[in-house]
Amino acid sequence: MTGSAAGSLYGQLASGGITVLCREEWESASEAFDVVLSQDTMVSGMITLLRYEGGYAVVEEPGPEERVLRGFDDESSARRFVEERMDTYERMWDGCGCRIDYYE
Repeated sequence: MTGSAAGSLYGQLASGGITVLCREEWESASEAFDVVLSQDTMVSGMITLLRYEGGYAVVEEPGPEERVLRGFDDESSARRFVEERMDTYERMWDGCGCRIDYYE
């Protein structure tokens, strides 16, 4: 990933929005991030907490060819998000009928 492409992605994450990338785009972009924590959701691939120049992000795998990234100002809010997601996945295993909207 070039410096300008990484800077553009960092800017999108810093704005607090959701960024959707195909798997290949993410594989290229992932080199610009440091993994803090990675957990298998047992339902929808991995959920990974990342550190980058300027903040933190979480990447999720809603499908085999798609990655959804969202930015966070600090590590504690990113960790809370991961914990809440993992709680939801656990309830899904228990048959709660709940679903995750990766794009909200």
